[in-house]
Amino acid sequence: MGMKLGWIIAGASLGALGLGAQEGPSIQAVRASSPVKLDGHLREAAWGAAPPLRTAFAQVWPEYGKPSPLETEVRVVYDEHHLYVAARMHHPEGRAQVIRRLHRRDQDSQSDWFTVFIDSLRDRRTAWGFGVNAAGVQRDTLHVGDQMGGDASWDGVWESAVSVDGSGWTAELKIPLSLLRIQPGGGAQTWGINFSRSDQGPIRGSSYWALAPRGTNAFVGYFPSLTGLEGLLPHPRREFLPYVSTQRKFETARPYDDRGWTHRAGLDARLGLTSASQLDLTVNPDFGQVEVDQAVLNLGTYETFFQEKRPFFLEGMELFQVAGNNLFYSRRIGRGLWDPDLEEGEALRDRPQAADITAAAKYTGKFGNGFQIGLLGANVGVAKADVLTTAGEVEQRELLPMTNFGVLRAQQVLDETGSYVGVFGGLVRQAGPTGRTAQVQAVDTVLKSRDRSTTLEATVARTQAGDPGEQASGFRERLRLNRQWKSGWTADLVLLNTDRDFNPNDMGFMNRPDERIASATVTRRWDHTWGALRNWEWGAWAQDSRNQEGRAFQRVVNTWFKTDFTNFFSFRAEVGLHLPEEDDRELRTFWDAERKYLRVERRPWVELGFDTPGNRPWYVRGSLDRTWNPEGPSTGFSLYQSIKLNSALEVQLDSRISRDEGLLRYLETRGETPVVGVRAMSQFNQTMRVAYAFSPTLSLQLFTQLMAANWSFRDLQAYVDDRTLAPASVGDSATAFSDRIWNLNVIGRWEFRPGSTAFLVYTRGVWTDRLINDRASLSPRNDLPLLRHLPSDDAVQVKFSWLFR
Repeated sequence: MGMKLGWIIAGASLGALGLGAQEGPSIQAVRASSPVKLDGHLREAAWGAAPPLRTAFAQVWPEYGKPSPLETEVRVVYDEHHLYVAARMHHPEGRAQVIRRLHRRDQDSQSDWFTVFIDSLRDRRTAWGFGVNAAGVQRDTLHVGDQMGGDASWDGVWESAVSVDGSGWTAELKIPLSLLRIQPGGGAQTWGINFSRSDQGPIRGSSYWALAPRGTNAFVGYFPSLTGLEGLLPHPRREFLPYVSTQRKFETARPYDDRGWTHRAGLDARLGLTSASQLDLTVNPDFGQVEVDQAVLNLGTYETFFQEKRPFFLEGMELFQVAGNNLFYSRRIGRGLWDPDLEEGEALRDRPQAADITAAAKYTGKFGNGFQIGLLGANVGVAKADVLTTAGEVEQRELLPMTNFGVLRAQQVLDETGSYVGVFGGLVRQAGPTGRTAQVQAVDTVLKSRDRSTTLEATVARTQAGDPGEQASGFRERLRLNRQWKSGWTADLVLLNTDRDFNPNDMGFMNRPDERIASATVTRRWDHTWGALRNWEWGAWAQDSRNQEGRAFQRVVNTWFKTDFTNFFSFRAEVGLHLPEEDDRELRTFWDAERKYLRVERRPWVELGFDTPGNRPWYVRGSLDRTWNPEGPSTGFSLYQSIKLNSALEVQLDSRISRDEGLLRYLETRGETPVVGVRAMSQFNQTMRVAYAFSPTLSLQLFTQLMAANWSFRDLQAYVDDRTLAPASVGDSATAFSDRIWNLNVIGRWEFRPGSTAFLVYTRGVWTDRLINDRASLSPRNDLPLLRHLPSDDAVQVKFSWLFR
C-alpha cells in the first residue's frame, strides 16, 4: 500500500499547477424577435440582426495551425426553446467544389461538413457536437474529458437544413435547449462554443475556429465564449420511446428446432429531472436492429473484446469510465449463453441465445460546482434451457441465474483545466444461495498543468469476487504521465501493478491479472512541408511486462515513421523486436498451484502501409507485415477499399489474408503434461458493407463476412520443465483443424418522423469445422458455394419505435 499512497500523493502535488482557462475570442448571440424557419437560405430578420463571425478557421489538417484558405461566416441566435446556428461555407467555385454524400445518420463520410460544439455548462471538459453535411445528413457527438474525439453513439433529436449555390453552401441548425445542460437562474450566461468545417473538394482540409496549439492537451477547454445569452430557463428532456417488434426464424442450424415467431414490446425513456440531471430507463429492451459482431477466431488465452453497440449502454456512459481501466464493460449485461452440460442420452431441445435484460435504469448528473455522478442498475432474468432427459421428459436446466448489476461513479472537477478526482463502485450479485458475488471499488484522478501540456493519471482499484465462501480480493495500481511540447515532442510513461487475485471481469474487462508493466513512448511531429512530404511523425515505444514472480512474459521495442504527401497519399513503416519471453499462460496452467512456462525466443517484425486520398471515388488502405519466428515466418496482408459509386451508394471491402508459422503453440494436456507443437495457420477474413441512402432518413445497409481458417500441428513436444521439452508422439490426437463462418446482415432503416424509426432486418449465419486438411491451406473461392448449402440460421425482424416528447 505504500506504493499506492505514494502515487496518490504525487498526483495531488501536481494539482497545484491547475489554474484558470485562457481568455480567447468570443461570438455574441442575439435573441430572435421573430420565428426562424429552417430552409438553408437565411432570409429571416433574426439572422440579419446577429453579428457575424467572419474568419478563416485554423487548420487541424493538412497543415496544423495554418489559416484555412476558405472563409467561413457564422451567426448565432436563440429563443426560449432553441439555439440556432447558421454557417456560410464559401468556395471559390461554388457548387462545383461542394461535396455532398448521402448516407445514414450518424455516420462519418468524405463529405463537406459543418459542426458546432457547445459547452453549455462551461465546465471546459464536456461538449455536445451537432454536425450536418452538404447533403443534409446529421451527425451528433458527445465530447468528454476535454478530448477532440467524440462519442458518436450519443443521439439527440434536432433539426437542420442546407442549401448549395454558386458561392458555396449554407447550413442552418436548430438545437433544442432540452438537449443541453443549462445553468439555472435565468440570468446572463456565458457558454463555450467552437465551430469546424471539413472540405473534400479540390481544396481539402479540416479546420476549427479555435484550435489549441501543439503542446496543449485541450479541446473543450480551449473553446471561445458565447455571450449574449439571457433569460434562458432549463427545459428538462422528456422523451418516451416505446417499441414493438416481431421476428420469424425460418431456418436453423441448431441440433434442435427453434424456428417460429417471436414477439416483443418494450419502452425506453429519457427523463430530465432537473437542468443538471437525467434519468434513462429501459424495460424489456430489444437490440435486433444492431449490426452483428464480426466473427473472430480466438485460439489464444485472452478474451476477445467486442465494442458495445446497444443504444442504452452507449449514451451517457462516458461518466462511468475510470482512467486507464475498463472496470465497467457493459457487454457483461445480457451476455451470450452456452449449451448446458448433457449426460449420455440427453438432448438439447431449446435455449436462449443471450440472457434477457428485464429492465435497466441510469441516472446521470452534472452540477455547476463541478460535481458529477452516475448510477446504473440492471436486472437480467434467469436463463434456462429445455433438455430432453433419458426418461423422455423435457426438463428446464438453468444456464444463468437471475443477476443484478449496480454501478456508482462520482467525480469532482477541481479547476478549469478539467482536473478531477473520482470514485467508482460496482456490484454484481447472482440470485440463490450459491450465487456468485463480485464487487469493485476504485479511486482515480486526472490532473493537468495550467498550460495543459502535462497530464497525470493515477488509479487504485480493488476487487473481491467468487462463489460464497471462496471469494478472493486483489488490487491494481496504475500511473500515467504524459507531456507534450510545442515543438511537437510527446513523451508518455505508464506504470502498472496488478495482483494475481485482482478480477474485475464479472462487470469489467481485463486481459490478465498478475502483471507489472512499465512502458514508455516518445513521438515527434513535424508540421512542415519538405518537397513532396508533409506532416511527418516518428515514434518509439518500449514495454517490459512481468508477473509478480518477476518473469517476463512480454518484452518489446519498436519504432515507426509515417508521412503524408502533398498529393494526399500517405506512407507508414514500423519495425520492432520481441525479446525472449516466458509465456505463463500458453500451457493453460495459469491458475495451477505451480505454473508452467513456455519459452519464446526473439522475434523481429516489420510492417509497411499506405493510404490513397480519401476523397477519391476509390480509396485504398493497405498494409503488409512479416514476423520472423524461431521455426518459420508469419506473413499477412490487409487491404481496405471504399468504392463510392455515386453520392448515395458506397461499397466497403475489408480483406485480410495471413499465413502464420514457426511458433510452438498449445495442443492439449495429457494427464498433467501439456503438449505443444509447431503450428501452421492460414486465415482469410473478408467483410463487405454496401450502403445506399434514398434520403437522409431512409437507408439500406448490407453487411457480410466470410472467415476461413485452417491450422495444423507438427513436431509435437511434451513439457518437462520450463527450459526443456521432449518429443511426443501423435497417438490418437487430432492435429488438424478448421473453421468457416459466413454471416449476412441486411438492415433497412426509415426515420418516418424525427426520432421515430422503422427497421426491417434480415440475418443469416452459417458455421462449419469440417473442411480440414493437414497442410493448413485455404481455398476461399470454393468455400462460399459450399457454405450456401449448409444448414443456416435465418431470420427476419420488423421493429417500430415511436418518439413521444
